[in-house]
Amino acid sequence: MSAELWPSIPAVLRVMTGWFLLGIGLLNLAVGADGGLTGAYLVFHLMLVVGGGLLLLRYRPVPGRAGHVVAAVLVLLGMLSTAVPESSGCCMAGEAGRHGYPFPFLGTGGGLRLEPLYLASDLIFWACAGLLAVVVLALIERGLPERRTPIDLSRYAGHAEPGAMSATPDRTGENVGGLT
Repeated sequence: MSAELWPSIPAVLRVMTGWFLLGIGLLNLAVGADGGLTGAYLVFHLMLVVGGGLLLLRYRPVPGRAGHVVAAVLVLLGMLSTAVPESSGCCMAGEAGRHGYPFPFLGTGGGLRLEPLYLASDLIFWACAGLLAVVVLALIERGLPERRTPIDLSRYAGHAEPGAMSATPDRTGENVGGLT
């Protein structure tokens, strides 16, 4: 594989992931529209649609390092805070203590039990939420005032060659590319 292909690989993966998330989210919302939309199901698939749409944007606002740190902390806090309370969600109905949102992935009744598929679904949900947080933080950062120290540019005022305009005093007959 040549070196000039490497920069395009992340873009292709981003677009493929965006279409996948958008397609799965819209398809499942359409299939569940006949009455099977529970709260967690609706929130999960709407977040997939939003995450897929954000990945497909041609220009995504990108925050600074602080925005990425805040978004990562929000994702971790979201994942951990929803894993603490006991859930009455759709999945793992045989377990006495179910934890996780939007899908319970951890069972604590009669021993610790982890469902990898539901854990992956929750991680995808919280990753899309983190992407949304990154974009929102970038938009907030864009609205903040400039934080750099202003530079005095007054000493650079004027033309680079002071005598350039006086070298040809009458320029009325010149034609510059059809403009007179």
